[in-house]
Amino acid sequence: MVMGAGTDERRERILRAAAEVLAERGFDAGRLRDVATVAGLSIGSLQHYFETRDALFREAFAWSIDELVDRWRAASVDAPTAWRRFELLVQALTTDPGLTRRCATWTEFCASAARREELREGVRRVHDEWRALISGIVRDGVRDGEFRPPVPEATAIGSLVVLVDGLDMAVAAGSGLTAEQYAELLVGTARAVLGVSG
Repeated sequence: MVMGAGTDERRERILRAAAEVLAERGFDAGRLRDVATVAGLSIGSLQHYFETRDALFREAFAWSIDELVDRWRAASVDAPTAWRRFELLVQALTTDPGLTRRCATWTEFCASAARREELREGVRRVHDEWRALISGIVRDGVRDGEFRPPVPEATAIGSLVVLVDGLDMAVAAGSGLTAEQYAELLVGTARAVLGVSG
C-alpha cells in the first residue's frame, strides 16, 4: 500500500494519541477505544494502521522515543563545546512541552517491561541511545580538557543516565518536581561528576 502525506499525518496522530493513553492509563489498561477517542477516529481506522493494541502501543512508544532522541541530537549538534552540548541536551529534555506525558510514558513503559519480555528491547534501546549521547559528550569534554571527572568516566556517565530515570519518575509520580528543578539537579550533578568548574 502506498502511503501519502495524509496517511502519514493520520498515523502520527494515532501514535501521538496512543502515547497519551500510555501515559494516562498504562500499557496493560490502555484500550483501542481510548486511543480512538483521543485521536478523534473510529476503532476501525486504528485497525487499518495497526493490527493489535499491543502492536500500536509498542510502536507508539518507539515513535515517542525516536522523536525525543531526534530532538536531543538536533539540540546539541552545533554547540561549540562539550559542556554547551550537555546544557543544550538538558534544555531539550526539560523544556519539552510534553514533559509530564513523556516522563509518565517512560515510567509506565519501564514498569511494563519488567512484566513483559517483548518490551525490554525498547527500554534497552532508549538507554543505549541516551548513554551514547552522554558518552560522546563526556569523551569530547575529557579529551579537550573541559572535564576532569573525580570518578571513573564510566561511573560519571552511568550516574547521569540513571539520574534522568529517577528525575523522570519523580515528574511522572506528581512529586512537584518542576522542569526548572529537573534541569538544576541534572546540571548540578553533571558539574560534580564531570569535574566542570565555573
